[in-house]
Amino acid sequence: MKYRMFAKSVLGPKYAAKGWRCQDRSGKVNFGRTQVIAVADGHGSSDCFRSEYGASLAVKTAFEQTMLYCRNTAEKSDAPVRFSDTGILNFKYAVWNEWRRLVKKNWDEYLKLHKTPGGGEVRYESVSEKYKARFGSSDKKVRDRYLYVAYGTTLLFAVAIESQILLLQIGDGTCVVLQKNGEYRTPVPPDEENFLNVTVSLCEDDANLKIRHAVLDCDVNSPTAPVAVFLSSDGVDDCYPVYRNEQYLYRLYSIVLENILKVGFDATEAEIADHLLPGMTEKSSRDDISLAYFIVQDREMLREAYDNIDTPFKPSAEGTSEKP
Repeated sequence: MKYRMFAKSVLGPKYAAKGWRCQDRSGKVNFGRTQVIAVADGHGSSDCFRSEYGASLAVKTAFEQTMLYCRNTAEKSDAPVRFSDTGILNFKYAVWNEWRRLVKKNWDEYLKLHKTPGGGEVRYESVSEKYKARFGSSDKKVRDRYLYVAYGTTLLFAVAIESQILLLQIGDGTCVVLQKNGEYRTPVPPDEENFLNVTVSLCEDDANLKIRHAVLDCDVNSPTAPVAVFLSSDGVDDCYPVYRNEQYLYRLYSIVLENILKVGFDATEAEIADHLLPGMTEKSSRDDISLAYFIVQDREMLREAYDNIDTPFKPSAEGTSEKP
């Protein structure tokens, strides 16, 4: 299956008022028969003062490691390529390990220029005294252990290889899948360590063991074939009540799909980037906000899935259109 890809991140008013840059990063890439979308949300906590770099490096790592992991899918083959349990386990480790390598490189290069960990950065002023002592310790072992905290981030990304989609996630945010039969799912297993403002992070020492995943089969004849995959940072999720979060997301994505069927991808994506996401963060969460998606390019399949969606998740029954 081939998908249309979209990814966009928007700076939220909560952090813009402090003079911070957007801590979210998102992106999309395709090579050969492989497509990838990613969303990373750098932590807003005081000690994670370089989280925007951590998020950017997380997306970069996801793309680069996918290219290595899926390089054989770029070659034409009659046999469908499928993800293996061992391969996924190794892939998780590679993503985490490469992210740490890039973070350490960024840290060392920054110190060469500025001599001190903060170097006059706006966010360093808010770092706790405990972590300032760790970041600036004369003991290299202490510095090397804790420097990753400064770059703390979540990561959520999807890899499509025609026959399957691999979903990987560490931390909060939500992955929503719309199936051909019109059913919405959140297939990535939940992490009980995520609670309110506390989230698992890529900066943790054993983060590779905390990356959750799910594999979706893309048989076009199956009613469970993934027609659309939506990835959102918690800036989107926090626009809605916690106890009904998924239902609100399902309705939001149904409106997006309806608009695509009515006016096409280009017009809908311009509306999302220029109005929907900025409006959501301004009026609701006020957090940095990111959305990325795969949506099948086959219009008939998309129409079939949309027509099968339960009525409560669709735009108004009167037939009036709603902008996403």
